[in-house]
Amino acid sequence: MRWSDRTATTAAALTLIVVAGWLIGRSPRAERSAERIEAERSVHEAPIDPIFGAGATPAPERAGPRVDPGRRDPAGDPDNTSRAPVENRPGVLRGRVVSDELGAPLAGASVEVARRPLGEFRIPGSEALRSLTPIASTLSDEDGRFALSVPAAVPLRLDVRAADHAAARREHLFGGDDITVRLARAARLEGTLTRSDDGAPLEGSLVVGRNEDRIEVCRSRADIGGRFQFDDLAPGLLTVEITPVGAATPPSQRVDLRAGQRSRLDLSLDRGSRVHGVVLGEDRMPIAGAEVGLGATYQCAVRTDVHGRYELLGLGGVERRDLTGIRARAPGHGRETVPLRLDPSATDVRIDFELRAGRVAVGRVVDRDNAPIEGVYVAASGSSSANGAPRSDWETARTGPDGRFVLDTLHPEIAHQIFLQRDGYGTRVYDFPVGERAEDRVDLGTFVLHSGGRIEGTLVGRDGSPVRGHLVKLRGANGDLDRLRPDADPIEKTWVTAVRESRTDTRGRFHFDGLPGGTLRATASVRGRPDARAEAVVELAEGDRVDGVQLRLDLGGVISGRVERPDGAPAPGVFVQVAGPVGGPRIRARSGSGGRFELLGLDDDQGEVELFTIVASYNWYHPDAPLGAGPRTLARPGDAGLVLVLSGLTALSGHVEFPGGDLALDATVTAYPSGAARTKAAALARATCDRGGSFELDLPENCRVDLVVEAPASATDANDGGSDSTSPRTVLEGIASDARGLRIQLVR
Repeated sequence: MRWSDRTATTAAALTLIVVAGWLIGRSPRAERSAERIEAERSVHEAPIDPIFGAGATPAPERAGPRVDPGRRDPAGDPDNTSRAPVENRPGVLRGRVVSDELGAPLAGASVEVARRPLGEFRIPGSEALRSLTPIASTLSDEDGRFALSVPAAVPLRLDVRAADHAAARREHLFGGDDITVRLARAARLEGTLTRSDDGAPLEGSLVVGRNEDRIEVCRSRADIGGRFQFDDLAPGLLTVEITPVGAATPPSQRVDLRAGQRSRLDLSLDRGSRVHGVVLGEDRMPIAGAEVGLGATYQCAVRTDVHGRYELLGLGGVERRDLTGIRARAPGHGRETVPLRLDPSATDVRIDFELRAGRVAVGRVVDRDNAPIEGVYVAASGSSSANGAPRSDWETARTGPDGRFVLDTLHPEIAHQIFLQRDGYGTRVYDFPVGERAEDRVDLGTFVLHSGGRIEGTLVGRDGSPVRGHLVKLRGANGDLDRLRPDADPIEKTWVTAVRESRTDTRGRFHFDGLPGGTLRATASVRGRPDARAEAVVELAEGDRVDGVQLRLDLGGVISGRVERPDGAPAPGVFVQVAGPVGGPRIRARSGSGGRFELLGLDDDQGEVELFTIVASYNWYHPDAPLGAGPRTLARPGDAGLVLVLSGLTALSGHVEFPGGDLALDATVTAYPSGAARTKAAALARATCDRGGSFELDLPENCRVDLVVEAPASATDANDGGSDSTSPRTVLEGIASDARGLRIQLVR
């Protein structure tokens, strides 16, 4: 062998040895620190299933002050709670993709991970709610497995796609999770949107689909022919919400998707009403370029022309539900809202706006070394009500290269807070100065952002087992929140900026990142049971990490099962509630995917309880196929696998009159399950008598109801001269739900 050949062989061997050693050092076991291994050993493994939620932000490597380990931690036992400077220690999100149809792992599936930077806050406005930051992506291997390096303590969204299979979405996952994602055979939905009077295609109309858990799974706009198409949907019930361009919004549509099959949804929509007007300034001069739209997200928005005029087409429509207000905004002005209540017969409505000049707020954001920070998300938040008109602000800006920002659209009648957020730093909130309303321009000065802190812990039940997918809230803000108004009362209604929401992961862990220094309170509770609450108070120093916080929550007795339609299909979105006394705890849950529900917080020694269903939410989203509540069911804590079947609807009708035969116009008739507490939540249906004194109620089939009939005070005064303020009232008990032609007489 030649010397050059021996040299090359030796070099290759050495290279292989080095690479092998590097790979061993990079193995998942070697990547984990002793701290991470010990933390994982201390948490019981739990079965894997999807958990839903929204994201936060990662933290860069940084140093922070250490805390004396002998100091007692108010968050929990000092023996299992640790504090340390936050490090950029990445987690690993692992999983396996399996085909439900083939019963085998799926190789080559696309796996993408993203996060919502502001997902833990209930930030108003679509721009912040839907914004996503991509984190990582990969393809599954031959065994269907994948592993992605992700930021620690950051809630993540996972999207998985594979050819001929339905896309799957999992939300509220964290580094350290190991999940199984099952992909069903894909279903397909296509359709067209046209206008009923002229057949014109409704190009640009927004089509959004939500699954049984109300999670958005598809979004698109109709093409030039009014067509839309989705090819990778999961089988099951899909609620389709349509926001048309140039036509009235229809009710939400329900489509029962089948694996491997094509479904169509072709809609011909009414033209709807025209709303138009002019947007003026305080000087009565028109404002060009002002934006006018519906609700907080400015749906169907249009811009005013050079004369300040706008025109919105296609408003109204059958069972229109989102016309709560029409809003106008313009640069340099505070926004205004006008309630929008369209008469069904109205085709042309005029609404004018007068916008007041907005208050201007300026400031600068720097780090601890006084270096400007670019790209900080800045928002001014506040709300007020004047003359019955509610107003709210969430006005946003980003800092420039010099760290400066300008907010010039603040409403002059609102007291504000400022909200500052940037990846890697602790979120900070400050009340505006007391004299804000007296100034046209407010200089807020310089804000310093510190390295973000972190709190991590575990939620366990009374037996110590981890609780997965449960809501955990973190309340509190930076300790110097009142720096700009030290001697004044704090601004009220600041839950938007001071409360974060997260959910425990597959091991019952909760994580909060990007935190400010201050007093923070982590809480978990059981809905309907004020006494079932777990809480830990953490005094967090700037840039610190607190691990091992444990919340122990007594979930009480549990009853679980599923809700079905009369045809056996699952019924998501139905509330199941435990009957109880008026003013007592309200224990209820909403059925989710597959119609499944779980009632928590019952007393173990409570014995038999009565369950009833509330279908208003289900019918809200499925107006084309309304259902009635199912029969009441008896159950005990610990029962599982219950099946609650909803009823079809039947009509109960009649008319109401006063003694002597006078018709009781506008009298109200309310139906309750026979013998049940007559509370608002338990009402099955309510109707108001028409001009002929007649009414009709849609009620569950084959049941008995109690009717409560009341006349309005105005009708009482007209009937008896107002000699007695007591409203006439009649109660009929045990009436068949399909009774027709009832004659009801009001009595005192």
